[in-house]
Amino acid sequence: MDILSVSGAAKGQVELPDAVFGKSGKHGVLWESVRCYLASQRQGTACTKTRAEVSGTGKKPYRQKHTGRARHGSRRSPIFTGGGIVFGPKPRDYGFELPRKARRQALYEALSARKADNSVSVVEDFKLAEPKTKELAKILSDMNLSGSVLLLVDAVPENLKRASRNIAGLTVLPAQQTSAYAVLQHEHVVFTEAGLKSLLTAAGLQ
Repeated sequence: MDILSVSGAAKGQVELPDAVFGKSGKHGVLWESVRCYLASQRQGTACTKTRAEVSGTGKKPYRQKHTGRARHGSRRSPIFTGGGIVFGPKPRDYGFELPRKARRQALYEALSARKADNSVSVVEDFKLAEPKTKELAKILSDMNLSGSVLLLVDAVPENLKRASRNIAGLTVLPAQQTSAYAVLQHEHVVFTEAGLKSLLTAAGLQ
């Protein structure tokens, strides 16, 4: 694969190993990884009150017999308006853990899918002299990157971080912190040389 400059010109070649970019077939682990990520994002703050927690008198609403109505002992019963909720949601943590190997496999599956779509690029670097959004937007335009873009670097420089905040659809992450969900959420995945090396080092291929 060509290594591009920020102007879009080819500057060299790099190999994308099949161990990371040539996976296919295990879509179950990819689905599980996305489900795990989304579950971890849930706040889990939904809360309802039981009959012990709602306000209301404990007095029997009417006599037991000879009213023609069903017998009741409290207005806080779940069948009354304003009564307690049976089996309603309570604050909880929805997150769960996937094994490290499964998370890594899912990431490789996602990267392989993007490579199969010709949506993976490698650039020399994304150094910016100033934190200018206009300058970064021009670089993306010169590289024919439209739509959502995931830029994976070794470490996020402050200028790049500030310049990218106001570009819709652009996400900048350290390569070792990316996930299968992040890859699938973006139409294009762009590595810097250092970012690709960081990812392959984490995969034990460097």
